[in-house]
Amino acid sequence: MWRRPPPAFAEGPVAVPLCGDDPAALERVATLVRDLGCVPLPVGGLDRAAYLEATTAFLIGLWHSGHDPRSLLPPFEAVTAPDRG
Repeated sequence: MWRRPPPAFAEGPVAVPLCGDDPAALERVATLVRDLGCVPLPVGGLDRAAYLEATTAFLIGLWHSGHDPRSLLPPFEAVTAPDRG
């Protein structure tokens, strides 16, 4: 496994969301994520972990049924571009 190339999309490395209340533990896990070639993405404290778990279950269900979950979201540029209207 360690000889495989880091997981990535065409747009860049895979982000790994992390929830936690202990900064030292979060940094340790973030280091492991970076060591795998991914990007740690802190998304809040343990109070948000249930949301992350539910979202992950939903995404896995989409993948399992042959759908790319990224197709549900507009490109990042579309939501960050200045309003032209």
